[in-house]
Amino acid sequence: MRVTGRLTGSPSVDQEVYAGQPVAPRITAVKPTVSGTTTAGSTLTAKSGVWGPSGVALAYRWLANGVAISGATAKTFVLTNAQAGKTISFKVTGSRSGSTSVSSTSLSTAAVRGVLTARKPTITGTAQRGKVLTANVLTWTPSPVTLRYQWLRDGVAITGATGRTHTLTSGSVGKRITVRVTGSKTSYITRSSTSGATAVVKS
Repeated sequence: MRVTGRLTGSPSVDQEVYAGQPVAPRITAVKPTVSGTTTAGSTLTAKSGVWGPSGVALAYRWLANGVAISGATAKTFVLTNAQAGKTISFKVTGSRSGSTSVSSTSLSTAAVRGVLTARKPTITGTAQRGKVLTANVLTWTPSPVTLRYQWLRDGVAITGATGRTHTLTSGSVGKRITVRVTGSKTSYITRSSTSGATAVVKS
């Protein structure tokens, strides 16, 4: 726009005047929320809320202990054992042409619990009084996993029978024996697996 000005007794002066650029509106962020069970194999779902003004593009990122999880950029995320023991949060970044980008991060979840892969034990040995039975267990994963044993007589725990081997006594005659193996690991759900039963113990 051209403006012409004249001061009394002075020649007129022409000057170009430019209107300032319009100020881009600030992005209004909303704190996202996360729902779901924090166990490996479960799906977490995030809600980003409604950001303003219109035209704001939203980008998503899942975080484990505050660190971005590679490839986790959708509004849902399936937990794995890689996140065991870590808390999860969801970060939303809003951007719009001419505006400064803004980010908002959800509250962190409880620590994720991993899931052990249990192996069904087997029993070797002769089902007869005085004989020794042995529990055989394949490797549980992810290793290392702490394993505990409990021998059972017709489904009832035998007091003190918590080793990998068990010597049959007269109390087991006429009954079937099984062994229950329980695996535990920090930040993982404790799991148990029970063997098939032996033949009826003979005297």
